[in-house]
Amino acid sequence: MVYILTPYTESLNDLKSEIDKYHCPKCGVGLESYEESNSATVAPSYKGEKSRDVSQDQSSSDGKVHEHGKRSKKHDKGISSNENKQLEDRILELEKERKHLALENDQYKALISEQECTISQQFDKISELSNTESKQGLEDKPEKTVSELQTEIAQLKVAANAFAEEKQTLNREISEKDKHIEHLNYTQKMNKEKLDESIQRLGDENKRYKENLRSCQSEIGKLSAKLAEKEKCKQLERDLEQRSRKEIGVGFHTTVAPSMSSLILGGLTSRLTDRLAGEKVDLVRQAYSGGSDVNFPLLVVCVNVSRIGADAKEALKGIPKAKDVALLVFHHKEAHALPSQTSDKILTGADFSGLGSIIDLAFLSQRGIYECDMNNVGIERVASFLLQYKTQRK
Repeated sequence: MVYILTPYTESLNDLKSEIDKYHCPKCGVGLESYEESNSATVAPSYKGEKSRDVSQDQSSSDGKVHEHGKRSKKHDKGISSNENKQLEDRILELEKERKHLALENDQYKALISEQECTISQQFDKISELSNTESKQGLEDKPEKTVSELQTEIAQLKVAANAFAEEKQTLNREISEKDKHIEHLNYTQKMNKEKLDESIQRLGDENKRYKENLRSCQSEIGKLSAKLAEKEKCKQLERDLEQRSRKEIGVGFHTTVAPSMSSLILGGLTSRLTDRLAGEKVDLVRQAYSGGSDVNFPLLVVCVNVSRIGADAKEALKGIPKAKDVALLVFHHKEAHALPSQTSDKILTGADFSGLGSIIDLAFLSQRGIYECDMNNVGIERVASFLLQYKTQRK
């Protein structure tokens, strides 16, 4: 009889059912009892190995089996439990080892596959490089046919002919350049001779110019001395004229606003200065702060804005009625609107009879003392009034 035990049983119940399949046909003793009597053989079967058969001689072992079966029936339960535990542990160990070996086997397979892929890629690259080098070698060294060589020879002959022609052309140009250089050398020689002659001539002229320059400098020195004497004479004349000039110290008085006062007095002073310059008389403005103590001619400004009598009295308030006081009546009107009658014909009362003069003038806020007949006559009368008081310049 042959007993076979499969080692990869999944559970203990499966193992028991597997063992219970094998009983002695005569005594009914299981495999565990038979193994206890060393009469049964357990042959585990692994992957790739053949199962071993256990044979017993029926005639020689029947008695022993039956006898041993009787003895072992008393201990069936205890022996079977221990043996099953050992088998279970052994099965687990074998299963772990199988899984470990299977995992290593898969890893080796993957590594071998990767190496084979890498080797295949390297072979492909080597093959590709070999093909590329072969093609480049063929391209770099093309075979030339006879016709191509003949064409190249013909081209070289044409180039040689062109070179010969160019050489002849260059030789002709060189010959022409040599002739031109010879001509330039001759021209340069002639020019040098002319230049030397010019230098000699200019040197002689330079000497003459230097002599003339010295003569002119001497003459200039004499003329400078004469000019200095003449300038000195002119300065003396100016000094004499300055000493002979007259001057008039004049004071101004006005009660109008400062802006209008500046406009009127500025224009009046400018016109009088120009007029008196022809008489060699300088106009010197004197400060006047009011009062009767006046030792210079005084020009009183009166602006006619309403009634001339009232405006004149207001302008003369506090001013002495003396002969060295002149009342200047300014009319703020255009030339066509100026009065035809003079103010001295109107202002005839006792308040005005003692004045030295009453003179009419015209002005506008935008133009000042403008050009008109009244102003021409008025400036002339003011100048005549002031010339009475001219004195020797100090």
